[in-house]
Amino acid sequence: MESSYLPLPITAILLTILINQPNIAKSQPVNDTQFIKSTCQSTPYPDLCLSSLSADATAIHGSHRLMTIAALTVALSHTRSASSTVERLAKSSGLTPRESYVMRDCIEEFGDSIEELKMAVAELKDNDKTRFKTKDIRTWVSAALTDDDTCMDGFAGDAMNDNVKESVKALVVDVAQLTSNALSLVSLLK
Repeated sequence: MESSYLPLPITAILLTILINQPNIAKSQPVNDTQFIKSTCQSTPYPDLCLSSLSADATAIHGSHRLMTIAALTVALSHTRSASSTVERLAKSSGLTPRESYVMRDCIEEFGDSIEELKMAVAELKDNDKTRFKTKDIRTWVSAALTDDDTCMDGFAGDAMNDNVKESVKALVVDVAQLTSNALSLVSLLK
C-alpha cells in the first residue's frame, strides 16, 4: 500500500517556502515615492506631477486609482484657488470694460472646470461600483482642460493690461498643467 504523504525533505522544503512567503513580500516593500515617480514619467509634466503628489505617497500606496484621485484633487484645489484669485482681480479698480468682461468669463470657465473635476473625483471615489466609467471621467477632465484654454483665449491681443494678463496666465498655466497630468493618469486606469 502506497502512502499519500510526501517524503520528509520535500515536505520540509514546501513548509519553509510557505512560511517564508509573507516574509518575501515584506522584504520587498513597495516604495510609494518610487511608484509615484515612475508613474509620473507618463504624464506631460513629470516634475510637476511628482512635486504635487509626493506628499500623498503613503496614501496612494501603489494604486493608480488613488494616484488619479490625488491628481484630480490637486487640480481641483488649484482651480478653486485660481478662480478666487481671478475674482479678486476682477473686483480691483482700474480695469477696462473689456478686462472686466474677460475676467468674468474666466471666472465662469473656472466654475465649469471645478464642477467637471468634482464629478471626476466623485466617480472615482464611489466605492459601490466595481468598475468606474473611465470614458466619463476622461470626458469631464478633458472639458476642464478646454475651459482653461477658453479662459486664456480672452486674453489674446494687446487690449489687456500686461500685469493682469500675466497674472491670470500664470494661474491658468498651473491649473492646465495639473489637469493635463490628471488626464494622463486617467488613461492608466483599468
